Amino acid sequence: MSDEAIKFKKINSNLNYKNMSLKELQKLPPHNGVVNFRITNTSFLMLNILNDDSSIIKFFWKDEHDLTSLDIWFDISKENGTFIDVGAHTGLYSLACIKANNENDVICFEPYFMNMARLITNLRLNGITKNITNILGAASNFTGRKKFNILTDKSYLSKGGKLDSVGIDVDVYSIDDIYFNKLNKPLRGLKIDTEGEDYKVLLGCEKLINHYKPKIIIEVREDNKIEINLFLKKYNYKFFDMSDLRNEIDLENIEINNMANIFAKI
Repeated sequence: MSDEAIKFKKINSNLNYKNMSLKELQKLPPHNGVVNFRITNTSFLMLNILNDDSSIIKFFWKDEHDLTSLDIWFDISKENGTFIDVGAHTGLYSLACIKANNENDVICFEPYFMNMARLITNLRLNGITKNITNILGAASNFTGRKKFNILTDKSYLSKGGKLDSVGIDVDVYSIDDIYFNKLNKPLRGLKIDTEGEDYKVLLGCEKLINHYKPKIIIEVREDNKIEINLFLKKYNYKFFDMSDLRNEIDLENIEINNMANIFAKI
């Protein structure tokens, strides 16, 4: 483990790391090692190698995470059941789910092999070897093959990769095709982070949603908010901003500049 970044942070404690962008943080001495990633009610170990995991490097320098949805996911994961993590990346949500209740069944979909390898490593770092199903593939509204376009350097743990007309070949799954009528425990939670494929993921697990009515954390964009709103309203879902779970929002009429993480429940 390199201690260059650790020494720099200690010596330069006067720097305002919290206000630095990811690009600014990556210009600081590179961090190598294991970070104890803390959310409000738990923590878990995450590996970082030469700043290759953006969520972990931000946490290392800022001593806090910026994912309010992680705390919400932890809370809804306390009830024993099945939880599906679509776009699992390196495992933050999957780890939070198991930390909330180690009897949960967690199903991870991650199409990029480097991300999946790190996810498995992070699970092992935390001694988690049971009740986890890792699927190297993307989720959508069909089962087959498609291109997955990596938007970051191939030596970096990709964020922002998406199904496209160019890229590497990946397996794609409709979640209903794999799991409808086959879950051992009720589906309690569904997290979807797929860079614009989110509505199609909902279509691909409509039977599961209709049957179990899970709580949902989903990325919503301006160009798919109407479709997501109509789909989930069909099953009487209500929408909430992550920063305010007391007041329902009108998803159709909010303006989304880039992306919004939305919590949906009945």
